[in-house]
Amino acid sequence: MPKITQPPPGKKISRKQVTDLSSSELWALTKWTYGKLFRYMKPYRGRFMIGVALGILSGLFNAVMLVGFKIIFSVVLSHGPVAQTATAPSDLSSDVELTHMAFEKPVKAEFGEVEIPVLGKINPVEWVLGYAPEKAGFGLVIAVCSLIPLMLFMRGFLTYLANYSMLWVGNKMLYNLRNDIFRNLLRQSLGFYNRTKIGDLIQTVFNQTRVAQTNAVQLTSVLIQKPVAIITIFAYLMFWDWFFTVSSLIVFPLCLGPIAYVSRRVRRAGSKEEAEAGAMMVNMHESFAGIRVVKANAREEYETKRFNKSNKSMAENIMRWQKALEIIGPVVETVASLGVAAGLVYAWHRGMRAEDFFLVVIALTQIYPHAKELGRVQILMQKCIVASSAVFGYLEQEPDVKDEPDAKKLPPAKGAVTYEDVSFTYTDAKGKPAKKAAVNGIDLTLEPGKFYALVGPSGAGKSTLFALLLRYYDPTAGRVLVDGHDVRTVTQESLRSNIGVVNQDVFLFHDTVKENIRYGRLNATDAEIVAAAKKAHAHDFIMQNKDGYEALVGDGGNNLSGGQKQRLSIARAILRDAPILLLDEATSALDTEVERIIKDAIHTLREGRTVVAIAHRFSTVLEADQIVVMHEGKVVDMGTHAELLPRCELYQRLYQLQFDSGHADPDKPMKDIKPQDLDEPYESEAGEG
Repeated sequence: MPKITQPPPGKKISRKQVTDLSSSELWALTKWTYGKLFRYMKPYRGRFMIGVALGILSGLFNAVMLVGFKIIFSVVLSHGPVAQTATAPSDLSSDVELTHMAFEKPVKAEFGEVEIPVLGKINPVEWVLGYAPEKAGFGLVIAVCSLIPLMLFMRGFLTYLANYSMLWVGNKMLYNLRNDIFRNLLRQSLGFYNRTKIGDLIQTVFNQTRVAQTNAVQLTSVLIQKPVAIITIFAYLMFWDWFFTVSSLIVFPLCLGPIAYVSRRVRRAGSKEEAEAGAMMVNMHESFAGIRVVKANAREEYETKRFNKSNKSMAENIMRWQKALEIIGPVVETVASLGVAAGLVYAWHRGMRAEDFFLVVIALTQIYPHAKELGRVQILMQKCIVASSAVFGYLEQEPDVKDEPDAKKLPPAKGAVTYEDVSFTYTDAKGKPAKKAAVNGIDLTLEPGKFYALVGPSGAGKSTLFALLLRYYDPTAGRVLVDGHDVRTVTQESLRSNIGVVNQDVFLFHDTVKENIRYGRLNATDAEIVAAAKKAHAHDFIMQNKDGYEALVGDGGNNLSGGQKQRLSIARAILRDAPILLLDEATSALDTEVERIIKDAIHTLREGRTVVAIAHRFSTVLEADQIVVMHEGKVVDMGTHAELLPRCELYQRLYQLQFDSGHADPDKPMKDIKPQDLDEPYESEAGEG
């Protein structure tokens, strides 16, 4: 199996892969991850370097605290001149030597005198008071002991400033990272969304970006502050008693053993937690987005069980994660206590003073919390890698359809549309093309200012022609032209700004009526919005609501009927004022009376525009200047109703099926029915519902 050093382009490292990584692969992926994340840190490197400097100062301040404690102990725990024994021996191989040293003649020391690295022996009490008292008074003890909270405050304040600076940089990184990934996801073509779960995208944009940023910042802080603190404490201990310090190093690696053992278990539990979090997000999105389907089929309990399954699994993995994570502390402290116990034995043999031993214990106990934090480094790396690979997998995803480097803006179009020998085949989630082409060898010319109706059975390729014109996909072969411009040579934004669309499945945002109409043209005035609503015959029902144009339409327009949503969609298209208008089964959700009204609006739109409709009703078809008959991805005929009815067998069949209410044989063409004798709809009427 090849060594993993970074995710494949546009892909993400799976959680199982991260769990099974070797230490070298994990380190290589960590460097790749941080290389990507630090690009977002670069604009804020000044604040980042301040955080680094403050983190180093916070670590170095541990030495200041140890010196302070030594001074405090020398004052509080001494009662006059005290004895200091000789320095530690270089060899403790004999109990005789230890015993001999314990009873060695003491060296007299002045009250308050301490030995400080670099400075040597000093007497801070004499510096402050101007003389060296024989013992400490109550006032002096209070003053000296007040240094303890002061030192802890100073270290905590430095740590706070360091962490605040890092968090500030991290939040800026998160802000930019989320914006970039959201922007790139919106650039993706429809094919991308056809093969991707929307819940996964929401999980990545909202949660995985936060996980990547949080763990990256925490890891940076840990790798800066903790090693400096440990090295500082060890350096001080080496100066004080190098033999004891070196001996304690034997115990220190024992603390890392349980950390390494637990880390792999934590990585496995954490990877499962992330997987279940993604599954929960997908389940919630599907349940809420399809709430009408859920309720119509009485599947509330079924969806609850699906959610509970993911939720329970996630909760169990969180417990495994936390249990494995929290056990590190007690294990490290237990092993560390062996060092304290061994140190106590050494102090007894050494004849060490109580205040000196307390100082050593404080120093050692200060090391282990930092060591414990370093033990989480591998865990933070794993979470950061998993989240970052998902984030950058989507962030570096190239759209299937994108503007050419030299693409130009399409000028305001006249509305001429041409399909030149166009063929297109959809692909599945794995990129494998379908066995059958959606459209094949389409040659079609649509003139400006005319109304065209596309008819044909389901799967004939009508919607695909719309998708190719809007450049949701690029044709497998041939060209699509607008005013003679190949749509692949112009920018997608300029192309789509020349096209208005009214879809059968209307989507409205959870916003006001006014803002949903304004979505067609963002700089439209309130007066223009009202005018568009009147043309779409939506103004009356809008004003029936007490909030009028400020009324909320609900999530997906749930506060409105199907016909009302359709009219708002038409008002949006009218406001867009595009030279090409696509009506994707636009009138199927309107009752007969409203349809007649909407037809008047369509007549207004037709002036100077190319209008193309996928018709569900023959009443719409009969209004068309030209009818395009499609079957199995091909244009089989084109003409007016009067021209097609006698010559096109498929058109006759469609006509017969709809206007004879299904009583006639669909295989026999119906040639003797006149248009003026027909008043039944092409499809069963859909009420306002």
